[in-house]
Amino acid sequence: MSLAYKFQETLMTVDDAKALSPEDTLTLFKTHINPNLGKLMDMLGFARMLPVRARGTKLYLQDGTEILDMSGHLGVMNVGHNHPRILKVRREWAEQEQLEFWKFHPSPYHAVLSHNLSQIFPDDLQVVFFCNSGAEANEGAMKMAEKYAGNGRDLIVYTDISFHGKTHATLSVSGSEKHQNKHFKQIPGCVMIPYGDSDALEKTILEHKDRMSKTKVCAFIVEAIRTEGVVIPPQGYLQEVRRICNKYDVLLILDEVYAGFGRTGKMFAFQHENITPDICSFSKAFGGGKGTFAGFITRPHIFRKAYGKINEATLHSSTYNGYGEEVISAIEAINILHDEQLVENSATLGEYFLARLKELQIKHPIITYVNGKGLLLCIRFENTAYKAAKLIPGIPEEMLAKLTTGGIITELYEKHHILIQTPPHDSNQLLISPPLTLTKDEVDSFISALDEVMKMNIVEVALKYIKRFLNQR
Repeated sequence: MSLAYKFQETLMTVDDAKALSPEDTLTLFKTHINPNLGKLMDMLGFARMLPVRARGTKLYLQDGTEILDMSGHLGVMNVGHNHPRILKVRREWAEQEQLEFWKFHPSPYHAVLSHNLSQIFPDDLQVVFFCNSGAEANEGAMKMAEKYAGNGRDLIVYTDISFHGKTHATLSVSGSEKHQNKHFKQIPGCVMIPYGDSDALEKTILEHKDRMSKTKVCAFIVEAIRTEGVVIPPQGYLQEVRRICNKYDVLLILDEVYAGFGRTGKMFAFQHENITPDICSFSKAFGGGKGTFAGFITRPHIFRKAYGKINEATLHSSTYNGYGEEVISAIEAINILHDEQLVENSATLGEYFLARLKELQIKHPIITYVNGKGLLLCIRFENTAYKAAKLIPGIPEEMLAKLTTGGIITELYEKHHILIQTPPHDSNQLLISPPLTLTKDEVDSFISALDEVMKMNIVEVALKYIKRFLNQR
């Protein structure tokens, strides 16, 4: 049999994908993508009936079941799934056979998007570089800071609770990944300090400073609000960080990959403290839920010093830094945030949501912590199922850590048709980041559903989750 004939017989089409059963889909996923992730999806109930449509805050499964998306799909869907305005501009773009790959001509669409970003960012943040992911944006931001600072100033300070990506460089400044980082080589010159401690920042800068020269620290990268756990630093922390960075000519890089574009009730989380970074990275919601898109923005004088020479025009570059459909999706998404007042909705509804979660915390002792800023909220639970499950042979420790939340997620999904997630570094939390188009009635539906789940025997809920794990082995 020739290779060409084999391909002809075995290659599948888009129509074949549409016709796959959930069982066949899961089999292919486990075989070719990630077997353990497939198992986890199945245990949670996510693989048993697949979505065929999404709009706004809702997913629609093959059997017609309507699912309320309280995850926002990792904070990507700020304007909701398949917003009709974004679908319209993308459809028109395709019908007009527009050029996707703007590499050899200046793009009017890049120009407009960059202009719009300069309008929604404060002060003189106005020079933009587009890329594909938050990790790539953060890596580009750190490269710019190092180039700006010059030879001998290449140290980067980061915080102990932080996540900036999973490339080698961004893992090296992601404190929350420290237990995973043992598997990978870290780049040198990265110094960790406690989150929320401005004194530690200044001390670190001075420790790497000779009397007559500048500090070797070129940048401090930090999240204005730590997404996981919704950790809000002490009042005035970012203002003090800004003062310290100004004093020692250290660039302040703020990571708004998750918190940006209205998530916390401001367009950007750093605006809660009325400061401006030197470089800001962004992604996730930037692509309007239709493009894998990211970027970072900086001040003109920083760009000129870093990449201002003509032979440095492409010193930092990327093949895919802004496909046409990504760019127009981002233009439309930013305008939707403005026109539909979604940032304001995030602030107002977020306050109501947090108050309702605190009511549940009083009612159910298993809830040990709630917090929120805008429509970025979290709940932490006591892992009540842990002790009981330890008596069952063959359950790995990493599974025990997820039992309570795993059971709750499954009950919410299968019984109440609500999709929710845990963050990557704390399995006892639920991270709530729904589309900013969320309504008060949908908040109430979530609270009512979670209240019903909390009334159940959580150990029994977790044991059902364990049985699914054992049946998969």
